[in-house]
Amino acid sequence: MAKWKTGVSGAVLGLVCLCWPPEAEARQSCIVASISENLIGGQSDTPLMPVKINNQPAALFLSYDYESIYVKNSASVNFDKLIDESAWGTEYVLNTFGKREKAHVIRVNTFSFGGFDVPDAKLVLLKGESRQSVQGLPVIGIIGNVFLNNFSVLFDVKNKKITFFEVKDSCENKEEITEIMGGDFHVVNIHNNANRLEVAVKISGRKVHFFINPDLDMTEMPVGWLAGYHIPLVKKDEKTAVRFNLNEGYISNIATVESLTIGDDTEKNRTIKVADKIYDGSLGLDFFADHIVLIDAINSKMYFRKSDGISTDAGHNLHFETSRNASIDVK
Repeated sequence: MAKWKTGVSGAVLGLVCLCWPPEAEARQSCIVASISENLIGGQSDTPLMPVKINNQPAALFLSYDYESIYVKNSASVNFDKLIDESAWGTEYVLNTFGKREKAHVIRVNTFSFGGFDVPDAKLVLLKGESRQSVQGLPVIGIIGNVFLNNFSVLFDVKNKKITFFEVKDSCENKEEITEIMGGDFHVVNIHNNANRLEVAVKISGRKVHFFINPDLDMTEMPVGWLAGYHIPLVKKDEKTAVRFNLNEGYISNIATVESLTIGDDTEKNRTIKVADKIYDGSLGLDFFADHIVLIDAINSKMYFRKSDGISTDAGHNLHFETSRNASIDVK
């Protein structure tokens, strides 16, 4: 059994021992170990993974746009007693009204998925109760980059698989990556910007940066970029959508740009959401749903290729941010 010790910044994992089952051992020169898990939900849902917290089955979203592991109580999983028994202080979070409020940092005895155990894991307990469930599992929160950035993570949304690789620093083997990706791939550097991962892209030849956020239903950019970067639109949907974030509504339209280039891959006539009241661009779920994506935060690389999988589950547009107050039960 391989063991990996790592110090994680922030108040979530601390110093932990990650215990892998023997069958997860990998022998590639850059890979120390790997383990896979099935994703639940569908094509339009933020990647959603079954987990066990203190042996209680649940499900958590995954996204690089969140720093910690955030959870809420549900009808079957209740963390309130841990506030007194194992609280590790508090930290400030933004509530649904955009206001800062204190949240308890709690310790759970076990956090596990697919036979992978994290003892004494730290979670941030948000106020309120989750009323979502998928396939009988309560959807209670989201796993952020304080956990994800310790691995090279393969997202295969169409085939409903996620794989975590423990990799060596400063190590790249293209033959291994080709085998992992299942074919030829594209690559782009990723950067850590204030604990959020971003990639450089070109929209119709204009260089900008996108944060990586599969919790966002669609890749989007601020409407201010159109004038600021002189980005022309091929067409713009007349239909206007209103989305609420932090209890504030903002308006967006679906538009088509001449091209979107990531690394050496260029998509012509790419649809993208153009929104007001935002200041950053984001690479959203539509990218992940259409590609096999390997994010190696350890070595600051993102590899991707078009997926040849066939999705049989359209999903129900489940996302952590936009459905935090929704009551959804997906069988």
